[in-house]
Amino acid sequence: MLTFKVRDFNIEKLTMLKFTYFIFVICTLTFVGCETSFDPIQENEELTFSINGVLDVHADTQWVRVMPIGESLIPTNPNENGTAVDLTRQSTGEGFALEDSLYKFGGDTYVWNYWLTENMNGNESYEIVAESAAWDQSRVVVDTPSPLPQPNIVYSEDFESISVSGIALDTIVVAETRYLAQALTEVGCAPEREIRISHLDIMNFTSGDEYAINSENREVIARELGVFGDQFRINRREFVLVTAGPDWPDDVGLSDLEKNLPDVVSNVEGGTGLVAGIAKRKIEISERRPPCEN
Repeated sequence: MLTFKVRDFNIEKLTMLKFTYFIFVICTLTFVGCETSFDPIQENEELTFSINGVLDVHADTQWVRVMPIGESLIPTNPNENGTAVDLTRQSTGEGFALEDSLYKFGGDTYVWNYWLTENMNGNESYEIVAESAAWDQSRVVVDTPSPLPQPNIVYSEDFESISVSGIALDTIVVAETRYLAQALTEVGCAPEREIRISHLDIMNFTSGDEYAINSENREVIARELGVFGDQFRINRREFVLVTAGPDWPDDVGLSDLEKNLPDVVSNVEGGTGLVAGIAKRKIEISERRPPCEN
């Protein structure tokens, strides 16, 4: 269950020691190299690591980002830091050691990603423990949701309309159609853009755990690209559905400042960050085609 920790902070620490909920969602669902705004500014004995990521019951490889909390605003040291990250399935005691992988952003900014080629079981609790060379630890217990059945999808390219139906036993936290699209101009094609259209607000729930989505997306795509009608081309279409366990952050009732505090929206003990259990389905609607060039 997501733990809301409340501690005494001065305003400088409130401002600088932050992890943004929005970044958590984007980075963890795609596990792209997002530069977060988590900025430790002072040495402390209370928080050892920031740990962020998801455990996906439908993924064959699990990823978490584990960074030591130090004094620098931007991590610039690519050297081994002696961190060990282990995952344990709590019902059986079976343990796994995660491999490390150094990721470099532009310039001299580095982050450590830890990975494991292992399927996660649904409706299971897992504990992740990060331990420093000095034996200081941060840990987090993650509850995974039930497996998510593949949704039924009917798609028409005429109005870029989509109908989706299926069964979900856990809370749906992402339901969106994703496009790679280009506006058509008088001189050719504009640069390719990704457009994501969320359907969470229009989902219908029928008997039991059944859901349904019906959406026409052509006007939204045109508006996002700044064109009229069908003056665009689609280079890829896909639908993404994600359900989550109880660790998924619930920011209802929190102020914008509170959402950005590592010790308010965090389920890591002895550290900060968010690790949630999810079940993710990504369905390719149309094959990727190369973008047009002027």
